[in-house]
Amino acid sequence: MRTNERLRMLKEWTYEICCKGRSMKAPVSTRDFTQVNYQEPGCYLGWAPARVEQSDDITSVTPSIIIMPAQAHAKYMKEKRFDRYNGVHRPQALGANLSVCVLFSVFEPGIRLPGFQRSVGEQGKGTDMTKLMDGTEEGLKTLLDWMDDFKDNLIGQRMIPDSDLFVDEESITYSLYTDQAYVTDRRPIYYGFVNATFDCYAEEKNSSIEKYLN
Repeated sequence: MRTNERLRMLKEWTYEICCKGRSMKAPVSTRDFTQVNYQEPGCYLGWAPARVEQSDDITSVTPSIIIMPAQAHAKYMKEKRFDRYNGVHRPQALGANLSVCVLFSVFEPGIRLPGFQRSVGEQGKGTDMTKLMDGTEEGLKTLLDWMDDFKDNLIGQRMIPDSDLFVDEESITYSLYTDQAYVTDRRPIYYGFVNATFDCYAEEKNSSIEKYLN
């Protein structure tokens, strides 16, 4: 199976598990955080949007899940502990693998207290920020619950339907967005990652070797 097919299957599975039918907060515009919309989150293949000239547009893909392929083995031979300590040399699972970094982004502009909406429209006074709670815990809860849905289903099902992808459970890791090992506060957008490696079938097609052996 080709890499793009595997990624497409993973994307479709992720959409069904984590996106389909959900209603999550989203910004109405890139500059006015006081306006909140609700929409179904998207799921994309590729890399985190980080184009410098379009840095203001990062909210346009929030809420969303972005599946980013990472470095992986084209052909990988696992070694079991039993083999290593007993001098046995044999392939336990000969195949390719696919590593992915799955980025989750959640939009949480905070909790509006009574009188906040009225202050938005008042002439000359500006928005009353004392009537807005940042809602750090709400954004964190939403993000972690969403990430848990993904990793729990991944561990529970172990494979991606209609593909040759079998998750290596020990490879699954998850974290909040960090910079130099410290969690970075990027409110009103909250970022988290789930990393996983999938074992998959490495097709061996070598007519020259087959001709030699025959």
